[in-house]
Formats: sequence, C-alpha cells, structure tokens
Amino acid sequence: MEKRKFPASQREALRQGVTYYFTGKPCKHKHLSERFAKNKNCRECLRIRNRKRTEAKDYWIGYGDEAYRDQKRAYAKSYYQRHKHEHRKGVRKRRGFEKSASVATKKGITELRRIKLEAQMLSIDTGVKHEVDHIIPLIHKKICGLNVPVNVQILTKQENRAKASRLCTKTQERELMEMLKKSPSGN
Repeated sequence: MEKRKFPASQREALRQGVTYYFTGKPCKHKHLSERFAKNKNCRECLRIRNRKRTEAKDYWIGYGDEAYRDQKRAYAKSYYQRHKHEHRKGVRKRRGFEKSASVATKKGITELRRIKLEAQMLSIDTGVKHEVDHIIPLIHKKICGLNVPVNVQILTKQENRAKASRLCTKTQERELMEMLKKSPSGN
C-alpha cells in the first residue's frame, strides 16, 4: 500500500521539518498508517484513541455551560494569584533589559513612543492586536539589540509570538553575525 509521499524514516522527517513519516510497516496494532515524527506514534492509533475518548458517556457533559465556565474562571484566577509574583518578576526583567538597551536620544524616545502609539491605533482600527517588535531581539544568546527606532517594527501579536526572540530568518541571522565579525574600518 503506497501512501502519499512522506519521508521513509523519522530522522529524515525531522530533518525536513515535516510532521509525519511513512515506513510501510504496520504498527503493533497492525495499522498501516503514517507515524508522527516527534514520537513515532501511529496516526491511526491516535485517531481511534481520540474517538473512544470523545464517545465516552460523560465526556461532553458540563462542557460549555455556565457552571463549567465559572469553574474555569475561578481556576484561572487562583492560578494567577499563586503565580503573579513570577509574572511580575518577568515583566521587571524585561523592562530592565529595555532600559539598559536604550541608547536613543530624546528624539528617538519620542519616535519609539510614536511607533507604540501607531501599533495601538492599528489594533483599534483592525481589531487585530499589534505589537512593537525588536528586529534584533533585546534578549538573545548571540547578540543584544538596542531599544532604538531603527530596530523596531510593528507586527501582529501572533506574528510577534511566532518570531519570539529570534532574528527573522536563519539567512538574516547568518548575514548579521558575519557583519558583526567584520571590523568597523572595513578591513
């Protein structure tokens, strides 16, 4: 039985960055299906397991009613109360990095504020949350960016979370590291 073109091994799937691979051999439950590259589990086994779990008599009971929502809200509130010091500690750390990385002039600080305001206005206008992102991250294992207008851009919240504290692409990261290794005089 020939499946769609998937890599033939887990190693190859991980190297290519794909989710599945197909060996052509059945799993221990005799399913001839793709396997997940992360954990070698059979896709068909997972589908069957999920089907059984959701068909259980009491699986959907209480899902989405007001009492359930109140229970979830109460849990979220108690979780926040237990962990708010960690959150605040992280915020303080981030603000410290921003402050120490700021070398902007008064004009630059005004420009940064304008860019932040522009991101807020975009969020209001479009209904999609926008944030100010540092192109060269303030916190990175190889390089420290600066909190200056030329190092910021406006991204949606989703794009900014996906980028995280990485430079945009591997190619850009490599080029930037090469540029940093060169001497300022150009020799």
